[in-house]
Amino acid sequence: MWDRMNKFVHSHVIISACILSVIFSPVLAGISILAANMTSSGRLTVFTIVKLVLSVIVIWLMRIMQVFNTSDFNFDKTRKGVFLTCVGSVFAIIGLLYIFVQLPENRFIAPNLLDFLIVALSQLIGVGIFEEVLYRGLVLKILLKKLGHSKRGIINACVISSVIFGMVHITNIVDIAINAEHLSVGVILPIVSQIIFATAFGLLVVALFLRSGTLWIPILIHGVGNLVVQTFVAFISRDRILQFVQTPVEMSAPEFIISTLMSTIPLLVAGLVLLRKVKPDEIPDKIPEHS
Repeated sequence: MWDRMNKFVHSHVIISACILSVIFSPVLAGISILAANMTSSGRLTVFTIVKLVLSVIVIWLMRIMQVFNTSDFNFDKTRKGVFLTCVGSVFAIIGLLYIFVQLPENRFIAPNLLDFLIVALSQLIGVGIFEEVLYRGLVLKILLKKLGHSKRGIINACVISSVIFGMVHITNIVDIAINAEHLSVGVILPIVSQIIFATAFGLLVVALFLRSGTLWIPILIHGVGNLVVQTFVAFISRDRILQFVQTPVEMSAPEFIISTLMSTIPLLVAGLVLLRKVKPDEIPDKIPEHS
């Protein structure tokens, strides 16, 4: 069975990459429904555990498809880069914790140390590890295995994997369709902006992965970045959050253009500059190409 799956994946690599990107979505949707009546901290805890289990499954799939390398999780390989990222992440978390515990009781997330740790772990593990192992590990690796390790093959694999990562965010339109009284261009534009932003972010972290040779760099950047967003959300009152969820914000065309350009151009430039310097012989532990 595994031989047939491998043959299909490497014969239809882009279709397979798309399938692998969304194959876990029904599981997460089911967990979301089952945990609907739980507290916010309870839901985050459940999601974190589930995504950690799914991360293990993704690594198992990497082994089955022969695209797994232990060096992808090697701290010694880029000790300086990992050390600096860890130090920066620790200081960022300490600073965010200091802000977090001083929030008034009527804020969206209560200023509670346990709640903060749950939020932090949900982002670092639930988002950072799961999404990076899936998209920059499994999906990127099968694309590289098929498209090759030439300069063109590397760039194509990075762009395709980043576009897939961005397009997965189109599922947010389902949430809007459920909560919005009517769908309009203005309601959809924020999701389009998020898709473009996620694509640019994906290009940046995939470049960081190839330059550093370890998944820990994108894992930490992705997790801490999301943690920063979650902590700033804590400044917004519960009523504002509920209003936002129940009445999705509409965006005008000029707002869409300006906000999208401002958020994505720096990421695209940084990602392309880093990719430009990636040499075929510097790809971490190159795996055999599949003919």
